[in-house]
Amino acid sequence: MDINSIKSIKPGNQLPKKLLAIFVSVAVIIGSFIYLNSVNDSAKDTVDIVVVKASGGIPANTLITKDNIGKYSIIRKEFNDDMITYDKVDSILNKYSLYYLRNGAPIYYDQLTDEKPRDTEWLYDLEENYEVLTIKYDYLECGGSILRPGDLVRVRVTYTEEIPSSDGMMYGGSKKVKKTEILFDSIRVKDLINSSGRSIYEVLKEVFKLSEKDRREVMKSRDFMQSIKAESLLLAATEEQVNKFAKFKSQQDAVFTFTILSRNGNDEVFDQLPVVEKEVESWITESEEKD
Repeated sequence: MDINSIKSIKPGNQLPKKLLAIFVSVAVIIGSFIYLNSVNDSAKDTVDIVVVKASGGIPANTLITKDNIGKYSIIRKEFNDDMITYDKVDSILNKYSLYYLRNGAPIYYDQLTDEKPRDTEWLYDLEENYEVLTIKYDYLECGGSILRPGDLVRVRVTYTEEIPSSDGMMYGGSKKVKKTEILFDSIRVKDLINSSGRSIYEVLKEVFKLSEKDRREVMKSRDFMQSIKAESLLLAATEEQVNKFAKFKSQQDAVFTFTILSRNGNDEVFDQLPVVEKEVESWITESEEKD
């Protein structure tokens, strides 16, 4: 073995690298400590805000009480001036919600009003000689989502009539005959009612008051799509039309058939339903493309 080669090895050659590694490690530990400490300080710096505390949310036109709101703490950097701090909760009690507010969502001043908003506004504009007639119908047999508030429909009724038989004069007999006649030649649909008894016109009106982000979230839900599926019609009818309907409704086997009339020249059709379907469909398509 060459003694000179052994002598050429310098024990201190690795020392700077080791010192550098130690310095970096200490710096990382100190940096992590400072970061965690700052995060901990931020977590302690919170603001109490007013949020919705109702399992089903707060429907539109609902009185704000201590039973349907609560307190929730958020970190200050998530707070914005439009939120209502809990120390001001008394200032919003006995106000009314302008539209549906989701459970757990912060409450903002512009979501509330001092005056109770009018529900089903069209009812206030109904002509004095008209009444609102409610008729259950088959959703699919009457155009599904095509039928909208403002549409004109024709209503036929099929019923059983008992008439004297051809030999009735001799034996006093009678027979039952199925008949169909036009009950309403043209009558206007003022609103549609879902399975929960809610006005679909009002459901849509609430949703379209939301911000685009909140509206998108609500409208993509299964609950929303179910809420705009109608089970009954509200028709603007005269007294004569109501009496005529009542006469046939009392017959157990009476069946009502609805057909939609032309919209040509009809300016009262509420066009938000196809907008809803088109918007939801575009969101679903976007989601599938991202996947």
